[in-house]
Amino acid sequence: MVKAGNVRKLALETLNALEKGEKLPKQTIEEYVGSILDPHLGEAHDRDRAFLMELVYGTLRYRDRLDWVLKRFLKNPSALGHSSLNNLRLALYQLTFMRVPGWAAVNEAVELEKGHGKPAVVNAVLRNFMRQEGGIELPVIDSSPVEHISVSTSHPRWMVQRWVDRFGVSEALALAASNNVPPPMTLTANTCRTSAMELVEELRSMGIESELTAHSPRGVRLMRHISYGLLEPLRGKTFVQDEASQLVSMALCAERGHKILDACAAPGGKAAHVAILTDDLAYIAALDKSPRRVSMVGECASALKLGSIHAMLGDVRNVKLPADFDRVILDAPCSSTGVIRKNPDVKLRLTKKHLVELAENQLLLLESASGHLKKDGLMVYSVCSTEPEEGEEVVKKFLKKNPGYYIIESAGLIKDKYGVDYRVFISDKMPVDGCYRTYPHNRGLCEYDQSEHSQSGHGQSEDSQCNDDRYKAGQCKDSMDGFFFATLGRSS
Repeated sequence: MVKAGNVRKLALETLNALEKGEKLPKQTIEEYVGSILDPHLGEAHDRDRAFLMELVYGTLRYRDRLDWVLKRFLKNPSALGHSSLNNLRLALYQLTFMRVPGWAAVNEAVELEKGHGKPAVVNAVLRNFMRQEGGIELPVIDSSPVEHISVSTSHPRWMVQRWVDRFGVSEALALAASNNVPPPMTLTANTCRTSAMELVEELRSMGIESELTAHSPRGVRLMRHISYGLLEPLRGKTFVQDEASQLVSMALCAERGHKILDACAAPGGKAAHVAILTDDLAYIAALDKSPRRVSMVGECASALKLGSIHAMLGDVRNVKLPADFDRVILDAPCSSTGVIRKNPDVKLRLTKKHLVELAENQLLLLESASGHLKKDGLMVYSVCSTEPEEGEEVVKKFLKKNPGYYIIESAGLIKDKYGVDYRVFISDKMPVDGCYRTYPHNRGLCEYDQSEHSQSGHGQSEDSQCNDDRYKAGQCKDSMDGFFFATLGRSS
């Protein structure tokens, strides 16, 4: 097992590498894990990896809030330099949100500064924080709701303001708080080889408790977070896929013998689920413009022994394909605001300008992909975004420019085929059958108790977690990723 100090050093190096913005957190972490942590150590390796993940993702998840606190002790935190600032963020996260002894967090932070950093400054800031922590007050929610939510849940103010305007204070707080809780792992059962219930039983025999998902008949939700390696005995029988993604694939209502285009297929989960839904008896052209990501689609299909998936290299905006597909699914590149709980860095890099740029590209992709749908076919457009610019507004613009397409009222079709009532997911911004939304806090399906936010502005450790405990795995079966998806048809 690697010493805790060495894992903290690894976490700091990871955060410093992420400052360059070249790779996503998971990619960077996996590179460091593969090069330094020894997988032959078994459980010790898993503990080291979990500790590293918690340090890096936790610091990213609460970075804005940590910086807000640091400004109480430093006039200009950024003047410290990236490494020292990240070291302070890392230590502050441990002191505020983890059960790490104060002396240990401070001593390790100071040690990491020696030789190249500012150990005296880091030591002074952290000890001052420990002395004054109980006196640090957050903005009060009753008088400054946007500021309170922004600081307490560490979200950009512009994003919170949008949610308050759209949902109101209470629900905006619930959505932001849910983004800070890592989701439970959810699996899709490969029903070509097993059933969801058999998967639950097999997991139980492995000492892993799970339950069927609330809506998807092929979904299995784990009751605790585990290492991916523990699922290796189930290789070919299941794969990791959030329940919201499963609902998107089901909306396609694909049949055996159908010719299906997955226009942005990588990493392959939706294509795999569609193949399973059609008993591996359809033809699925799984398209992606990246050679590396096309390989991921092929590897996913191979692992699940699905022969109906044909991974293809190409950009849907200019690929030469006929307009004879019975079904088309476009899961377009987006802001990822619906999966912040898995990708906390989204909060740090996304701007309002990005939403405009993404929406323009999404409309182009939708126009291109829809051209391959045959008359009377069905298409699903989806994005893992909470924002209407990328969902409802794209669909409205598309339908206005392309009168030969229309929204299919699909809730009845899906209910008849799978026994799942999609009416509970009808979009709040476009409330028509055929346009659906899911949220991490799943509006009206998960309850959120904001009592600890209603009066106090204090930021002590238990309160500072913004009631995250109410979102822990096993608390709300309806919690899932945030998606918009719509079912579209072609009349000419």
